Amino acid sequence: GQVRYLPLSGERFQVPENVHIIGTMNTADRSIALLDTALGRRFGFVELMPDPEALYDAAVGGIPLGPWLSALNEGIMSHVGRNARNLQIGHAYLLDSGKLVIDFARFSRILSDDIIPVLEEYCYEDYDTLAQILGKGLIDESGQRVREELFSPDRQDDLVQALLAPYPYIATSPQATALDDANEDLDKTSEDDEGSE
Repeated sequence: GQVRYLPLSGERFQVPENVHIIGTMNTADRSIALLDTALGRRFGFVELMPDPEALYDAAVGGIPLGPWLSALNEGIMSHVGRNARNLQIGHAYLLDSGKLVIDFARFSRILSDDIIPVLEEYCYEDYDTLAQILGKGLIDESGQRVREELFSPDRQDDLVQALLAPYPYIATSPQATALDDANEDLDKTSEDDEGSE
């Protein structure tokens, strides 16, 4: 990099060629103001939006994660209003140390401890709006609460049904069909192996 001189000490300063400075900001955080225009012109900007394709090969409890995340984010953009595009749920919530979350108990904890609290904040605890995004099976509008009982391990089927209810088309999405076909092939291979013993 270019040699500069520090304004107070007058010492030479140079950023090595192999050092890159990367700054990040999350536009969903209301405390972050836009960068000053003059300062912003000195940086390159790369927008990183949620990528449902990163979840293409994952399904949890019969929920194809890529289509479910897309549907959830469409619900956010339809019902949250101003700045909703920047309030979408990122695919990283459904990755654990870079690996796809495929354990239902882990998915359930992520949903209850991370995703739903964020959505409650976005909706300013307006449970009617929250029900439009997550469905009436998961949100008790009159009671102004999340149906926490659905997160009990013995209610997995009920939770899956509640999550799929507002977006029934994701069960017939190309990803869901591909995952079903892959599971059928695995089952058939398993049966053939048993038959050859």
